Amino acid sequence: MSVQLRSRKLKSGEKSLYLDIHHNGERWREFLKIRLSPKDADRNEKKRLADRLRANRELEILSDETGHIPQHLKNQNFFLFAEHFINTYKFKDVRIVANAVAKFKLAIDNPRLKISQITPSIMETYKDYLIHSSGLAGETAHNYFTRFKKVLKSAKIQGYIKVMPTEDIRFSNPHKDDTLRKQVLDGEELQKMANTRCGNKEVKKAFLFACYTSLGFAETRELTWGNINKSRLITHRKKTGELINNRLNQTALAIIGMPGRKNDFIFNVQHISINGLNKTIGYWVQRAEINKHITFYCARHTFACLLLMNGANLKTVADAMGHSSTKSTLKYLNFINKLQDEAIDNLPALEIV
Repeated sequence: MSVQLRSRKLKSGEKSLYLDIHHNGERWREFLKIRLSPKDADRNEKKRLADRLRANRELEILSDETGHIPQHLKNQNFFLFAEHFINTYKFKDVRIVANAVAKFKLAIDNPRLKISQITPSIMETYKDYLIHSSGLAGETAHNYFTRFKKVLKSAKIQGYIKVMPTEDIRFSNPHKDDTLRKQVLDGEELQKMANTRCGNKEVKKAFLFACYTSLGFAETRELTWGNINKSRLITHRKKTGELINNRLNQTALAIIGMPGRKNDFIFNVQHISINGLNKTIGYWVQRAEINKHITFYCARHTFACLLLMNGANLKTVADAMGHSSTKSTLKYLNFINKLQDEAIDNLPALEIV
């Protein structure tokens, strides 16, 4: 194996530096994007830089065979690497990836953490934080963990780590089924909520409307009358950018009342923080004597489950929820099937003679 620094003369008279690599019977070139000109004042500095790059590349090739990680890769700060990854990431879930990294930073609390220091133990700590301390509900904790692994996979591809520190970690949320049960309102409970006074009338309207439309608070807060067209709600999910185009039934239309001007907000909740919103909902749920932990996001869970219980198929629910596939919707179907199984198990017992 050899890595030689060579140059090629260009038409401009400059020399383009490249690496001439021989390894395992193969030969290839890697250009360094460094050009030398006789007039360069920093010609010697460019040569020294090119030679350092040659030495590092040689070490990287040797490292691939031995499992050794070069020192310059070991010292890479993880959060700087993650920031670059997010800035160059081209997919729709970029916001979730960024949030997953932000949660990791809170869980580990070490801004100087190097990529090489991310061990299975640290990833176990992160997993436990997501499940028990992050305030995330349902499948969101698992989604964050999955998105975070994309950053680690990129680091592995680039040679910063040799083995994924999540390789032997199984992510299982012990409260998954219980959490979803607590977050879903049935038809009778929705009626109780409608009949019960809420400390903020706008919050009450917004939450009940979301239960009939699948909206989260990010969409509800910015919803204008321009999003309503011929009894249809047309908007996009803030989280993923997926289209929501749902018919509004008579209950949903009655909640919002007579239309206003196109650019007017439908609900006056722009000044309310998500924490303040959920506190208001929590007091409202208590007054309705419903023993469940309900936040605004539960409206989406409620909408999906009500659709399934009323005969909608999985693809219809996925589209109505703004899911890009039915994979994210399966948890609601599993929840409904579990309720059905429990109902069957609770049928009255008979003595057969």
